Amino acid sequence: MKLKSLPCAVVALSMLLAFAGTASATTLEVKGVKQTGAVTLKATLKAGNSMLLADTSGSFAINTCTASTIEGTTTTVTGATVTAPVKVLTFGTCSEAPITIDTAGTLTIERIGTTTNGTVNWSGLKWTWPSAFGVVTCTTPASPGTDIGILSGVAAGQATLEINTVIICGGMFTSMRWTATYTVTGLEGLAVTS
Repeated sequence: MKLKSLPCAVVALSMLLAFAGTASATTLEVKGVKQTGAVTLKATLKAGNSMLLADTSGSFAINTCTASTIEGTTTTVTGATVTAPVKVLTFGTCSEAPITIDTAGTLTIERIGTTTNGTVNWSGLKWTWPSAFGVVTCTTPASPGTDIGILSGVAAGQATLEINTVIICGGMFTSMRWTATYTVTGLEGLAVTS
């Protein structure tokens, strides 16, 4: 390396290290106000929508539910992710036998770039139900979990949680595509910020 190019290399390395050491923070806000305490997140299936479990191509429905609720309260209010252990998870009016929640797991939300949206990860979830194909058990790993979809933040009105993921299952199906659209109720103007 020539000595003349050494200062340029030092500057480039310094900039690279500065950006590598910068982690984006995630915080929830309600009506434009950053939340510094616990936030209770409650979501129900969006009106007119169903929760669908299908083969991974999405062409063969295995179970469809027209009622579902997810509820959790944040325990981490700011950081690389916001964490909310799930306290309530229900599925109702299903095409197959009722789904039993064995462990509800934990949600984490990580802000996407500079948007008001966040990637939602679900870890430690396990449910079972008796189906025409035998008992089906579906899980998300305890670590690192499964990215399940996007929380779309809003300045006013209700945020939405769009689930579209493949989860690990047992029995005849080793995995299934899980899709659902939820409306976050009880919080106007929920958004993800830094």
